[in-house]
Amino acid sequence: MKKLIALMLCALLIAAFAACGKTTEANAPAGQKNDEPQAAAEENAQTEESPVNEPIAGGWANAEDPALTDELRAVFEKALAELVGVNYTPIACLGTQVVAGTNYCFLAQATVVYPDAKPTYVLVYIYQDLQGNASVMNFADMPVIPNEYGEAEPIPADETLMGGWTYAESYEITDEIKANLDKALASLDGANYEPVANLATQVVAGQNRCLLCKITPVVPNPVPHYALVYVYENLEGGAEITQTIDLDVGALCTYGA
Repeated sequence: MKKLIALMLCALLIAAFAACGKTTEANAPAGQKNDEPQAAAEENAQTEESPVNEPIAGGWANAEDPALTDELRAVFEKALAELVGVNYTPIACLGTQVVAGTNYCFLAQATVVYPDAKPTYVLVYIYQDLQGNASVMNFADMPVIPNEYGEAEPIPADETLMGGWTYAESYEITDEIKANLDKALASLDGANYEPVANLATQVVAGQNRCLLCKITPVVPNPVPHYALVYVYENLEGGAEITQTIDLDVGALCTYGA
């Protein structure tokens, strides 16, 4: 009899505990068990949310396409409208820099306004503000003479030495120039060379030529850059590349000059 009573009491206690457990779970706010994971998920979603795609101020970016659009020509002409004494002809836009507005680097042919003046080539740095006003920051003489350090220097204004480098009278890429470049590139691969401008020549036993080229590596998502490409054209009609010097347009810019 005592054992039966003990068993009944144990059964009653177990039933009471089970009822308490169900009541506690039933009275809990809906979704309480998932509150912490949900909060963590929301926090992660906020952390991983993509930022707004806005331009970020920073360094210079090479132009993917150097060709001049009507908009770029308008920026150039507006910035140089009040300058006199030198005629500037824009050839290409080589790079931009996002600031409070935009900085531009243009390659241009410069010709002093006097009879028989020889053209030179310059980099023209222009700032356009957020209201569309444009002004020249500075000019940099185009470097074309390769030196012993693997860099290029501008042609001195008083350069008169026989056999020295001279700026090309025409920056146009003729069929002959393109054909010689193609000959010189025939044995090279890994990058595409697009000639942008014919800059300078040097008479030797044949001729050295300095071309500005856009070079695009043959890789996924390539980033193009600009370089001075030196082509030797021999007297037999052959051609070869003798040197390539990368052009850093940002390094030649003097802000506010």
